[in-house]
Amino acid sequence: MRKYIQHIVLVSIDTLRADCINASPRVKEYINKYKVKIPLKTDSLDRILKSGLYFNNCFSSAPYTSASHAAYFTGMWPLKNGVYEFFNRKLIQPTIFQYAKEQGYKTIFQTDFPVILGQALGFTSGVDNYFIEDEDKAFQTLVKNSHTNTLSFFHFGGVHYPYGFHTLKFSGKDYINKVLSLEEKYNVSFKERQKLEDILTETFRNKKDTELLLRYKYIIFEKLYKQGLYDDLFNLYVEGINYFLEHRFKKFISCVKNFIDQNNAILFIFSDHGEEWDVYSEGHHNTLSDNVLRVPLIVYGMLVKRGIEENLIRTIDLAPTVTGLLPHPVKNNMDGFKLNIFDSEWSVNKANYAISQVYTSLATKKQIADYQNMSVKKNKTAKPLNTYLSGEAIRTENKKYVVYYQKDGSTIRKEMAGNVNKLKKILNNYNKLRVSKKNKLSNIELKIKNELRNLGYQV
Repeated sequence: MRKYIQHIVLVSIDTLRADCINASPRVKEYINKYKVKIPLKTDSLDRILKSGLYFNNCFSSAPYTSASHAAYFTGMWPLKNGVYEFFNRKLIQPTIFQYAKEQGYKTIFQTDFPVILGQALGFTSGVDNYFIEDEDKAFQTLVKNSHTNTLSFFHFGGVHYPYGFHTLKFSGKDYINKVLSLEEKYNVSFKERQKLEDILTETFRNKKDTELLLRYKYIIFEKLYKQGLYDDLFNLYVEGINYFLEHRFKKFISCVKNFIDQNNAILFIFSDHGEEWDVYSEGHHNTLSDNVLRVPLIVYGMLVKRGIEENLIRTIDLAPTVTGLLPHPVKNNMDGFKLNIFDSEWSVNKANYAISQVYTSLATKKQIADYQNMSVKKNKTAKPLNTYLSGEAIRTENKKYVVYYQKDGSTIRKEMAGNVNKLKKILNNYNKLRVSKKNKLSNIELKIKNELRNLGYQV
């Protein structure tokens, strides 16, 4: 029997690792790698996780915000939905917002990253109300529309660097004082902090905010990362999680939970990627680390079953789950499967494998920033910049294959677990979606299905 949900609420906490929630089964796995002095404080998330359903093995399709959210919203692999790079191409597939709007739902979209999750890349299609860094007004819009059907999305960048703060609007003097104290601690001179070339941004910042962000970036990349001070970096990250949850998120999520409890509603809380600092992983930049790709996914609602789900799932499984909650079936060719979130559901497909990829631009960071600015100004992407596949990963529940490439296609390094020959073939066929226009999509999908059958899966 189809379960119709009147209010579907999605909450994305950008850059939150799966082991950085105290109620998670993986809590504090990071202490095996980092010396952490700061206790993790996640009460606002713990209460919901313990009262809902938590997916302990959810993997993202990409380690950057745009491609990860595109997979969440379309239910399709990045090479099929069009957004497989950081900021280069526009969505070419419909999203859950468009599907919901077609069925009469009021759609609400709040984001802290309007440059990346905005009109330029096609994320506003099907959205009735779009808000930038204003979750209060977005939530008020949801409440005002409680008499109708709604699909709302709230995105927070507070866990992303500058860890905990995002902008002066949300952190004021605390943000300023933190930058000053870090510059003093790590002996950053005024002359030094003018050198940073990474001027990429995710939101619209005034001069003061831009200056603070660049100063913060200089500290973490030039002073800490280049010196291998990974423990210091991770302590900053944990401190940022605590600050964001306490100063901004706690009040918001309390209001959302009350709304869910009082209405025919359901809540999904997730992240796009995590954060990792080591010789191979620069935060979440161009990395396929498990700790970056494994993301938390919490489902909460009156009808939702409680407990921990250990099966492998993917971020592409959210969209078919959400569309399955709409009054009428949605005809689509999503790659994801509907998740088993209700006790009464038995015949739900299980994910066979998870794919994640990284594409690196051949342009400089300044050129990418200029491309961003031009695209945002025109509200559309121009001719794409040249990129190359710099890493890819595929995994089942007991096998894994990860490989990183130079720009000429030669291999830099690999990680393997189990017999991965069949996984390599699946990746090879998947990549034909991008490199070969002659192959029909149906033929490629058939090849992938055949490979899965050879692995022993029923597809």
